[in-house]
Amino acid sequence: MKALIKKEFYIFLRKRFQFLLLLFIVTYLVIILSLNKSNNLNSILVPSLLTSFFVPYTFGWISFQEEKKNKNISYLLASPLSIKEIFLGKMLTIYLVSVGFMLWCLIISSIISVFSGKPLPTLEIILAVLITLPIWSVVWSGLVGIGLLLFDNPFIIRIFLFVFVFLIGFNPNLWKDISNLGSWKNVIFVLLGLGINLAMLHFVSLFGNERIQE
Repeated sequence: MKALIKKEFYIFLRKRFQFLLLLFIVTYLVIILSLNKSNNLNSILVPSLLTSFFVPYTFGWISFQEEKKNKNISYLLASPLSIKEIFLGKMLTIYLVSVGFMLWCLIISSIISVFSGKPLPTLEIILAVLITLPIWSVVWSGLVGIGLLLFDNPFIIRIFLFVFVFLIGFNPNLWKDISNLGSWKNVIFVLLGLGINLAMLHFVSLFGNERIQE
């Protein structure tokens, strides 16, 4: 499992342009929202929410795609890991990458708050950034992965995610709700996200190795 996660991280780092572009975008948003006193949007949660969509959309299942394309998937499936464990390893990698980006947003916003005299992030925001939103990043990534397993191409799921993100971007009421995320909402979203992830793990366990290699 550790070897699989390290392999996924290595593949993420190879996509330098996408990695640096996403890092620049979230950093820019944090700085702009932190310094702009006229808006009601949270400078941490808004960039983190975008990260939770764009990490699985941009990086999700890159290695699985390349392994199937290069006909190397049989080597991965020949390992002692089951398809369920392989799927779990990829989901954990997405979680850790998402936490990394969101932790960066938290650090930048906290530094700006210290020097500008603004209040530091609350416990609810910290929990949302380090637990709730990364869990949902895994949910979106799982959907991309299942799209790959079912259709041999996650393009359909990626289009769905893109449309979903587009609709969210033009929903100002949702942004305000996200900016006022309370403790009880955190708990509900965490439990719901964990439930969906467990359901997806059970679903992929129904796939045989022959179906994956097709």
